[in-house]
Amino acid sequence: MQWINLDGEAGGWRSKNIPAPMLRKNFFLNKLPQKAVVRFASPGWSVISLNGKRITEDILIPSVTQLDKHTGMCEYDVAPLLNTGENVIGVLLGNGWFNCATHEVWHFDKASWRNYPRIALELIADDEKIIVSDDSWKGRHSGIIFNHFRSGEHFDAAQVMHDWDMPGFDDNEWNNVRLVSPPPGLPLLQNCPQCRVIQKLSPVNKKTLPDNTIIYDFGKNLTGFCNLKVSGTPGSKITLQYSELLAENGDIDRSNIDLYILDGDAAQTDIYIHGNENPFCWHPEFVYHGFRYVKVIAEGKIDYLEISASYIHSAFTANGEAEISHPTASKLLNCTRNSFVSNFIGIPSDCPHREKNGWTGDAMFACETGFWSFDMAQNYDHFLQIVADSQRPTGQLPGMVPTAGWGYNWGSGPVWDSVLFELPYQIWRFSGDTAAAEKYYPYMLKYIDYIISRKNSKGIFNFGLGDWCHVDMERMVCSEFSSSVYVWYMLDIAEKFANLFSQNDIEYFNSLKNEIKNSIIANFRNPDGTYAKNEMTANACMLYFKLDDSAELVKHLVEQVRKNEHKADFGILGAKVIPRTLAEYGFVEDAFKVYTQTEFPGWGNWILKGATSLWEHWDGTASQNHIMFGDFNAWCFSYLAGIKIEEAGFKKITFQPADIADIDYKFSYRTPYGNISVSRNGEKFYYKIPDVIKYELHLPPGLTAIKN
Repeated sequence: MQWINLDGEAGGWRSKNIPAPMLRKNFFLNKLPQKAVVRFASPGWSVISLNGKRITEDILIPSVTQLDKHTGMCEYDVAPLLNTGENVIGVLLGNGWFNCATHEVWHFDKASWRNYPRIALELIADDEKIIVSDDSWKGRHSGIIFNHFRSGEHFDAAQVMHDWDMPGFDDNEWNNVRLVSPPPGLPLLQNCPQCRVIQKLSPVNKKTLPDNTIIYDFGKNLTGFCNLKVSGTPGSKITLQYSELLAENGDIDRSNIDLYILDGDAAQTDIYIHGNENPFCWHPEFVYHGFRYVKVIAEGKIDYLEISASYIHSAFTANGEAEISHPTASKLLNCTRNSFVSNFIGIPSDCPHREKNGWTGDAMFACETGFWSFDMAQNYDHFLQIVADSQRPTGQLPGMVPTAGWGYNWGSGPVWDSVLFELPYQIWRFSGDTAAAEKYYPYMLKYIDYIISRKNSKGIFNFGLGDWCHVDMERMVCSEFSSSVYVWYMLDIAEKFANLFSQNDIEYFNSLKNEIKNSIIANFRNPDGTYAKNEMTANACMLYFKLDDSAELVKHLVEQVRKNEHKADFGILGAKVIPRTLAEYGFVEDAFKVYTQTEFPGWGNWILKGATSLWEHWDGTASQNHIMFGDFNAWCFSYLAGIKIEEAGFKKITFQPADIADIDYKFSYRTPYGNISVSRNGEKFYYKIPDVIKYELHLPPGLTAIKN
């Protein structure tokens, strides 16, 4: 396929943020084909139409890739959109991650791949190429005069050309497109679910400020954009400023999210310029924002304004559903699910407003919540490809992907890097499919060689983030401890995979595991049997990973948690391993209290303060839509409902439901063999399971089981 665009070559990092181009090509059909597909590759985001109709409800396509290695390619069935006689295919090209002209701290404005947006496209009907991208296409700039996925989109309705992608349109004054160089990354077909508008929301509240600007409240933190219906005088302008917080005076407060765009364009700001007297409906095409509140600033005469919000995320299929009678736990379930989907716009991200980056630690810590909630295998495989594409020849990984070079020597380290091992492991565990494990196993081997080369003279690993965002960073367990434990854990997963398909590596991995375990104990075990500086996270890690399963250490951890009144004395690593460890060793109720107690610091305190999504810091500063503390939903399936996957792909499960006084619940999950369900109502426990799944049932005293 040939690559085309309107503006030619940009000169790499000198590329400007140009208006989004519209490209069109007319063609004729004597008869309608039985089958027709459009296949296209684009390093930015594209909107494709046939005869005036979008070929898909998907948006922000293709999903982002590591652009110096791969360019996303999509394929759609378009047979129902074709006509006999004249047809027109239209293309609108956005910058996406490809042409980030705005100066920000992660250096995407300096990316080696930067250039003007471009596309390679073909329409194949009944196995015959009907059209291809070539220099016979026509093009011109659209009314999207600015688009940057962190800053926003600016639209001038006066430049709208109606029916430009319809048969009969006169394009004689349009320019011929240009043949251009391909982007550096090879096209790769994307089979994962793409993004869509999942829900539309109306404002739940509206407030007019003294300066006549208006604040709209959509009731919860979400990811997406606003839709406008406007009438007024030509040239009138509406500025939309998106925020997740309000200041004390009722205005929006964006101080927590506008930190990293360094000059020029504002963060999370869309601008609409009205074209004529007629009403016009508009929404941005090539941006998304994280917000609850939108400030509307009108300049000129606006006669009518209607506003709504589109909630978007990757359109994966729901697999799991959960209900809990406890009010705080119920809200926390919703907050966690909301943050998970809000942070999956093609890739898992840390936050949907300030950064939008694919931090690997955030993805790793929340992945089991993802698997218990949705069919995630294809989406996580897509993310793993980006991780693999970002790996240096030495085996080193960055802390966020995609990357333009930022994140290799800060923000990475074994805990974050374990995403390369954890995601294939969980794909296999939940589906029984080893394809991802086999595909990425060579990258794991390369990483193991790299990480072992970083072992110091004490036999431990002294770099990387660990128990990040601790309530008191001075009391965070040292990264030497957490990094060493996670090197051991990665080797443990690698050994499991070696047992599946690479017998030659088993002894090697087992030997390394024993060496590292002995080094951890030698360097961090205290005379009283605790670890490191007796942090909760350190003690729980040793128990959770079965590096030390002494009854004395279990007793000590439980006493620590109770003495601290079940408050959070940990960061994101402890947030996962401490509740799981308590539950693993029989203290489910203590773990549940850790999640639901409402004093600061803790998840329940967020709920008490009105959170609708998970926060980045325990005190609510910085982002209020992060997913890295988001293991609660997975914990509930595993320890409250007590569903344990004993054999990969749910071939065998164990039911071990929890008995917490006055807590009823209902969980269901769609396994590869059919639906399972688990519920508790009073002292009665109900479960349903397909006959093909082997299972064991372990009930607490006083709970009566009924199989539906």
